Amino acid sequence: MKCAGYVGLFVLLTTTASEARVTRIEIARREPFAAGQTFGDAVAYEKIVGRFHGELDPAHALNIGIVDLDRAPRNTRGRVEYSSDFYILKPVDLAKGNGALLYDVNNRGNKRALIQFNSAPASNDPTTAEHAGNGFLMRNGFTVVWSGWIADLPATNNALRIDVPMATAGSGPIEQPVWDEFLFNVDGAMQGRLTFPAVRTATGEATLLVRARNADEPTVIAADQWEFLDAQTIRLKPAAPFQIGAIYQLIYKAANPRVTGIGFAATRDFVSFLRYAAADDSGAPNPLTTAGRPALDRTLAHGTSQSGRYLRDFVYRGFNEDESNRIVFDGINPHVATARLFLNHRFAQPNRMVHIAHGFMFFPDVSFPFAYETQSDPFTDASDGILARCTARGNCPKLIHTNTGTEYWQSGQSLITTDARGTRDGTPPESVRIYHFAGTQHVEIQTMPKGVCGTPYNTVDYRPLLRAALASLDRWVKDGTAPPPSRHPRIADGSLATSAAPAAPIPGFPLAKGPNPRPRFDYGPDFAKGIISKTLPVALKDSYRVLVPAVDDDGNEVSGIRLPDIAVPTATTTGWSVRRADVGGAGELCYLDGSAVPFARTKAERQANGDPRPSLEERYRDRADYAAKVQQAATELTHEGYLLPEDAERIALKASSNSW
Repeated sequence: MKCAGYVGLFVLLTTTASEARVTRIEIARREPFAAGQTFGDAVAYEKIVGRFHGELDPAHALNIGIVDLDRAPRNTRGRVEYSSDFYILKPVDLAKGNGALLYDVNNRGNKRALIQFNSAPASNDPTTAEHAGNGFLMRNGFTVVWSGWIADLPATNNALRIDVPMATAGSGPIEQPVWDEFLFNVDGAMQGRLTFPAVRTATGEATLLVRARNADEPTVIAADQWEFLDAQTIRLKPAAPFQIGAIYQLIYKAANPRVTGIGFAATRDFVSFLRYAAADDSGAPNPLTTAGRPALDRTLAHGTSQSGRYLRDFVYRGFNEDESNRIVFDGINPHVATARLFLNHRFAQPNRMVHIAHGFMFFPDVSFPFAYETQSDPFTDASDGILARCTARGNCPKLIHTNTGTEYWQSGQSLITTDARGTRDGTPPESVRIYHFAGTQHVEIQTMPKGVCGTPYNTVDYRPLLRAALASLDRWVKDGTAPPPSRHPRIADGSLATSAAPAAPIPGFPLAKGPNPRPRFDYGPDFAKGIISKTLPVALKDSYRVLVPAVDDDGNEVSGIRLPDIAVPTATTTGWSVRRADVGGAGELCYLDGSAVPFARTKAERQANGDPRPSLEERYRDRADYAAKVQQAATELTHEGYLLPEDAERIALKASSNSW
C-alpha cells in the first residue's frame, strides 16, 4: 500500500533544540476577573490580555509542511515572523489551581469554553461574575487560555486575531481563480461578502452561478444582473433570479494569499512556551510561572465545531510536537467535529464548513482519513489515520471525541467509528474515547433564521456531558484513570444503520431523505501541496458509505449517551431537520439545526392528531412519576461516569418543576 502524508519525514526528525519560538510577550491588560470573586476553595482569578510574537524556520522539518511558508518574507535571521492575540483566565495564585492548562481553540475568533463548560452567556471579553456562569472551570482550578489562529478576521467584538505574512511568487504576487459560495436564507438579503478581495471588479471578469440543489447543473447569472459593490462585496440586482436558499457560487481571481497554516504553528509554540519556558527573549516572564518556573504540569485542549476540526487537523499534521520534540497537548476534546480544516492551503477558507446535502459541498476539509486509527482508503489504497503521525513519533494526546446527531447526518460522523468503506465497525486506539450525545443538535442555539427549517429546533442541553467528559479527560492525563468506555452507534448491534425512521409517520415531522453523502473530489494535481488548481473542484462518482443512528418507535436514537431528556422523553428530538417546502432546497437538511416534536399531552389529543407516539399521560402516572424516572436515569449516568453528581442534581430539580 502507499502511505499518505509525511510519516516517513517525521520519523527522521532529530531531537536538536529549536530556534523557532515565541520571541516576545506583550501584556496589555492584567486585572481581576469577576471583581475578585472566589471560586471553589477560595480561589480568585485574574485576566491577562496581550499579544505574542513568534518566528518560524521554513527549513525546519516540523515546519516544511506549512503551505507557502517558504514563499513568505524573512527577517535577518532567515525566519518568518507572525504575531497573535492571547487571552488568559488564571488563578491569581497558580499554586491554588489544579495544575492544568485548558486551551480553548477559538471559533472564528470567539471564545467558547465558558459557554460550553460553565453554561455562561457568550462574551469575548469575560469580565463579570455573570460571565463565569456556574463557575465550573474556576471551581475546578483550570487555567483557561485562548489565542488567535485565523488570519484576516475583522477587528471587531474582541475577536482573537493572528497576523501572518503574504506569500509571493518571486518578486510578484501569486494570483489564481478562487470561489466563494452563498446561501441567502432571508428574503431581500442578497448581498455577499467575499473571502478575498477580487483582483478585478468588472462582472465580466468573474462568473456567478446558481443552482437549486447540489445535484443540479448550475446556471450562469448574466453579468448585468449582479454587481461588485467593492472588491470584496457582491450584490444581486432586483432583476436577478432569486429564491431563498438557492446556492450561489462566484468564481473570481484573488491575489496575495496569506500563509494561513502558520495558525497551527502559532498554537503549538504559544502553548509550548506557556508550558515549558520561564521567559521570552527579552526576559519578560511567562505569565504562567511561579518563582521563575513554569507552574502547570499538563495541557488539555477543547474545540467546538470549526475549532474541533482544527484540533483533528492539528494532530494529524504533526503539530502536537514542538520544535524541541516535546509534546504540546496531553489530552484533547474535539467536539462536534468530524472532518479536518481548510486552513493549511493556498487561499484557504477555514471559516467554511462542508455540507454535502445543500450547499458548501466543494470545500476541501472532508478527505480521507476520517478515523483516528490507521485505515486503508478503498479508492486509493492509501494508508493513513488522524493519529498516524503522532503514533509514529510517540506524542499522541489522550483523546475524547464528542458529537451529536447533527454530525452523523451532516458531516459523516459514522466514518470516524467504521472502516473507510462504512461496512464494519472500526477499532479506535486505547487512547481514544468516542461519545455520542444521543438526541442532540450541533450547538445550543438555533443556527438558521426562523421559518427556514420545518420543525422547532432542538433545545436539549448536552453541556453536562461535556463537563463530565472534561473531568474524565483531566483525570486520565493526570493519573491514568481511564474514562468510561466509548458509547456510540455500532454496525454490529444494529444501532448504526442506513436510515432512521420511526415505525409509523409522526404528524408534523417531515423526514430527511438521508444523511449527506461523502463523495471524493478532484481538486487538481497540486492538491497534496495545498494548492487547488481547478477553477471549481469536481465531485467524483466514488462515495464513502455514511450511516446514521437507529431510532425507536418515538423517533429517538437508541444508542449513545442518553440524557434523561432522551431516556425519559417528552418529545422526539433529533440532530437534524429539513428545510420547509416553501423555501429553496425544500426537503434538504437544514444546516446545523435539529428537531423537537413534542408528544401529545393526552391520549385523546394524540388520537385526534393521528400521532402513533404514546402521550405524556400514557407514559407517566403524573409529574412526580416523570420526575422520579428522570432522577433514576440521571443517577445511572452518574454511576457510569458520564454525568457529574452536581449536574444530576440540577437535572432532577428541573424535572420536579416541569409543568409540561
